Amino acid sequence: MAETIPLKDKFDIQASSPIPEYDSPTAKAFSCTAREDEYDGLMALLCDPRVPLRMDSVESLRGFPGIGLMKFVDMGVVKWTPTGRRQHVLIYERPSGARVFPSADAKIPPASDEKLTKGFLAPAIATIREMSQRGFTHRNIRPTNIFYSDGNERNIMLGECITAPPGFNQPIQFEALETAMADETARGEAGILDDLYALGVTLLCLLLGRDPLGNVEPARHIDDRIATGSYAVLVGSNRIQMNWMELLRGLLNDDLKERWSIRDVELWLGGRRLTPKQVKLPNKAARPLIIGGGSYDNVRSVAHAMGRNWMTAPKVVRGADFDNWLRRSLNDEVVVEAVGKVAGSATIIAAMPQTDDNRLVSRVAIGLDPLAPMRHKGLSAHLDGVGPTLAMGFFSETIRQRVADFVTGRFVQQWMSLQSRTKPELMQIYSVFERLPGYLGQSGSGFGPERVLYELNPHIHCYSPMIEHLLVTQSDELIPALEAVAQSSDRPQVPMDRHISAFLAARSKDVDDRYIRPLSAAKERPAGDIITILRILARVQAMSRNGPMHGLCAWIAELCRPAVDAYSNLKARKAAEASVERAVETGYLAELLKVVDDFKALERDENGYKRAMAEHQQCRAQILQLNLDLQNRENLASETGEQVAAVISGVVGSVGAIAIVILYLF
Repeated sequence: MAETIPLKDKFDIQASSPIPEYDSPTAKAFSCTAREDEYDGLMALLCDPRVPLRMDSVESLRGFPGIGLMKFVDMGVVKWTPTGRRQHVLIYERPSGARVFPSADAKIPPASDEKLTKGFLAPAIATIREMSQRGFTHRNIRPTNIFYSDGNERNIMLGECITAPPGFNQPIQFEALETAMADETARGEAGILDDLYALGVTLLCLLLGRDPLGNVEPARHIDDRIATGSYAVLVGSNRIQMNWMELLRGLLNDDLKERWSIRDVELWLGGRRLTPKQVKLPNKAARPLIIGGGSYDNVRSVAHAMGRNWMTAPKVVRGADFDNWLRRSLNDEVVVEAVGKVAGSATIIAAMPQTDDNRLVSRVAIGLDPLAPMRHKGLSAHLDGVGPTLAMGFFSETIRQRVADFVTGRFVQQWMSLQSRTKPELMQIYSVFERLPGYLGQSGSGFGPERVLYELNPHIHCYSPMIEHLLVTQSDELIPALEAVAQSSDRPQVPMDRHISAFLAARSKDVDDRYIRPLSAAKERPAGDIITILRILARVQAMSRNGPMHGLCAWIAELCRPAVDAYSNLKARKAAEASVERAVETGYLAELLKVVDDFKALERDENGYKRAMAEHQQCRAQILQLNLDLQNRENLASETGEQVAAVISGVVGSVGAIAIVILYLF
C-alpha cells in the first residue's frame, strides 16, 4: 500500500510514488492528489532542506496567468516519513508533456520556426513580462527546465524557479557575464535582462537541438566571453538562420544597455525587424597587465583576474606598473575616476598598510568593473548572494571565514556608490550589511557568524542541532519544537544554543539584544544561566501564544533546581518546591519564572539568613564568654570572696562607727 503524507488537509502526497522525470536538481517529484475536485493532475516537489528556497517569490506565483510557466498551486511543510524530518513541499500542476531536454547532454530534433515562435518564445516572453510586473525573476531558464505543456508537443512552458537560490542550478553558459563571474551560490536575484539572456541561450539550444558548449571549464569560459563576447562564444561556427541571428544577437549582448528588452522581443515577434548593435567589447589597453602569470588587456579581465589571484594581486596593485597601465595604457578617464573614488590615488594606495592589502584589491576590482560581483579573498558575490552562500556553506570553516572577511571588509558602500541604478531591495540589504560587523565583533551567544546567518537569510530554518530536523522558520514555532525535544530520550543539556539565540534575535520582534546579551554575562546566583534562558523562552511563549508546554516546563524546572535549593529557610524552600510543581502543571514558562526569579522572596530569605547569622554569632560569643568564665572559676571565687569581705567589713565598720557616735552623744 502506498504511503500517503497529508498536506494542510488539502493534498495527499504518495511518498512511495516518485516521478523522477519531473525532478529538479534540488527537489524530488512525487505523485500527489487533491482531496477536492478543484485540482487534477498534481505533483509534489520535496525540497532539499540544505538549500534555501526563494520564499520571497512564492506569493508572486499564486494565481500566475498564462500557459508559459508551470502552474504553482500551494506549498507547506510536512513530516516526511522516509527521512524522519520536516521538509518543505511545493505543489504544482503536472505538465501534460515530458521534459524537452531529458538531460544536459541530450540531443533532440531542432525545433521548427513555428514551434519556437508560437509554442515557446511568445508564451515565455509573456511570462517574463508578468514576472517583471509582479516584481520577481525566474532565474532558472535552461533546456533541462522546460516542459511540453501538451501531449502533442506543440507548446513549451518554463519549469519551477523557487527550489534553490537564483541561478544556483544554472550551468555557467546560461548566466549573463555579471552573474556568471560570481560563485554559483552568490549569483543573486539579478534582473529581467538576465532572464532574457538565459532565454536566448535556451532558444539557441532548441534551434540546434543540443547545447552548443556542453560541459565547459568555468575560468576559461569566462575569459573567452570577456575577450570575444558571449554571442561569439555560444554561437561559434554553428549555422543559424538570419532572422534568428538577429534575435540572438540582441538577447546575448553583454552590454546591458544594448541587450534586447521584453518590448524589443515583442516587436520582433510582431514582424518588425530590428538591427542589434555589434557587440561592444571592453576597451583594450595599449599593453597587457600581468597578473598571476596571465596577461590581461581590459578592465573586466583584469578585475576578474584579481579576484582569482587575490593572494598575489596586492603586489600588482601597489606597483608603479599598475598605475601606469591604468592611466596611460588604458586611457579611460571614467575607469580612472572610479578606481580613485573607491581606492584612492596612487600615493594613498602606496601609503596604505599591508594589513589592508585584501581590501585594497577588492576596492580596485570594484572600480575597474562595478557591474561585476564583489570579490574578496576567494569569495565572488553579488550583494544579495552572500546570504545564500553562507546558508549553504555554514558548516564549512572556509566559507564562514570568507563571508566574515567580506563583511568586515566594509567595501559594500564603495560598490553601491558606483551603481548607476540601485534597486530598493538592495538598499535594504545594504542597511543589514552596515550592522553585520558589529554582530561579528561580539563573540557571545546570539552573535558571531550565527547572527550573520539569520540576518542575511530571513526565511531559512534554524540550524540548531537540537531542532534542525523540525524545520523551524519562525519564532512562534520554536517553543513547540523545544517541547518535542523535551519529550525525546536524547534531549541536550540545556534548551538553547548559539543558533537558537541568534535565530530569536534576528527573527523575533519581542526578543532583542537586551535579552540576548545576558546569556554571555557572568552569573553569580545558582542556575543564573538557566534563568536567563527561561526569561527569553517565557517571553517567546507568551508573545507567540503557543499554549501550555508541560514537557519543556518540566525540563527547565529540573535545570532550575539549584535556584530552589539556594533557599536557606527550609519552609521557604519547601514552598518554592511546591510552587515549581504547580507552575510545571500549568505548562507556562512565565509561571515557572515567577517562582525561580522571585527577587523579593530571595531578598527576604537572604535578609532572614543574615539576621539568623548575626544572632548565631551573638549567641556564640556569649557561649564562648561563659565557657571562659567557667574555666577561671577559682579566680572568680577568690575575687568574689574579696569583694564580699570588703562589703561586710565596710558594713560592720559603718555600724560600729554609728554605735560609737550614738554612745558619745548619750
